[in-house]
Amino acid sequence: MSIKKATTVGGLALALVGSLALSACSSDSDSGSGKVTLRFTWWGADERAERYQQAIELFEQDHPDIKVETSFTDFADYWTQRNTDGTSGDLPDVLQMDMSQLQAFGKTGLLYDLGEFEGNQLDTSQIDETLLASGKVDDQLVAIPTGTNTLALHYNPDLLDQLGIDPPEWDYTWEDLNEFIAEVSEAGASQDPVVYGNGDYTTVWWMFMQWLVQQGIEPFAENGEMNFTEDDMRAFLNVNEELRGQDGMLFPMARADQLAPLSGFAAGESATEFNWDNFINSYAHDLDNQNIRMLPVPTGPDGQKHMFFKPTMLLSMGANTGHPEEAAELIDFLINDPEAGQIIGTDLGVPASQGRLDAFQPEEGSLDQVVIDFEDQAREQGAISDPLPLEPQGFGDLENEYVVVLGNEFGYGRLSVDDFVDRWFSESENLLVTD
Repeated sequence: MSIKKATTVGGLALALVGSLALSACSSDSDSGSGKVTLRFTWWGADERAERYQQAIELFEQDHPDIKVETSFTDFADYWTQRNTDGTSGDLPDVLQMDMSQLQAFGKTGLLYDLGEFEGNQLDTSQIDETLLASGKVDDQLVAIPTGTNTLALHYNPDLLDQLGIDPPEWDYTWEDLNEFIAEVSEAGASQDPVVYGNGDYTTVWWMFMQWLVQQGIEPFAENGEMNFTEDDMRAFLNVNEELRGQDGMLFPMARADQLAPLSGFAAGESATEFNWDNFINSYAHDLDNQNIRMLPVPTGPDGQKHMFFKPTMLLSMGANTGHPEEAAELIDFLINDPEAGQIIGTDLGVPASQGRLDAFQPEEGSLDQVVIDFEDQAREQGAISDPLPLEPQGFGDLENEYVVVLGNEFGYGRLSVDDFVDRWFSESENLLVTD
């Protein structure tokens, strides 16, 4: 088995992988057929899987000497499995990568340097240089961005019409948001099932990052150190304290656990939800309703949104792959091929490849067009004005501590704001890697 640039994984957690724990050596050929077999894995819902599978079928038709074995799971389980793969030196040939985990995997030598294939198996000439640079770790190109996205308030017009409530205006504030949530929750209390305005958005890590940027705070320094204080986190958690203090105003954690893996919004029991704009496809799929729309985040104290573009996700190659050239061909296909782009649409963000974006022909009124129009409008109106906050090594673990570990207890009322802040900052010392 050939392993290139693979090292041990530092502090990555161990976990049982099950069916995904396949040896890289076992994928050298397809049972004597002469085909090279690549393993490709991602996180996401059924909607994304359906699009990926159709694209993979096209790839296999164009590359009859390559077979692609696919697998997917939800975001949390995905990283547990990838950590285990990394520990054993057995990452998939091609894997979906997130900015929050890029430093952890890239700095430990677990990802192949894709710069080796630029201009040959891999064309990166159609990707904006700044966006492409987001996939570099220590000057090595270890991930290729699939597209761009930005934070959005997704809303369900049909549900709001049913309650007789209008969505917020484009330039709404945090105070306006809280008033809107209260209005919807009060009107939805008599529905069956009960309808809420939103969940506790202060437990969404990226909404905290967005709020910090609006306060003029770059969350993390280049050396990985935090630029925000306990008081900053406390202030954000208290942005909606009046709603949290009233029964029936915010989507309850107990109901969220009952509906999982669907969110309250995806189940039609919440009128709005903050998420990245490309999630509109998944929401529409779960709701069986194409009439889903988006607004930007609330306006900050200076009257500006201070939104930012983020690489939606990236594609990487395990350093242990036995077929780097074929894996690079698969990444190039998923990034650049116009036919694949027509299938994938904006589920992976607005395409990073300008050539693919230019060739993309979404149906008029389609959700793909909604996403493109939303980003265009946000850009034209100056809502997107700031760079993506830095994501140091350990960023993903910090997010998990904020959202999953503490957010769950906080949602059930088992933690006060002060307890939340104290515990998060205490644990961050063990999670954040600084230079």
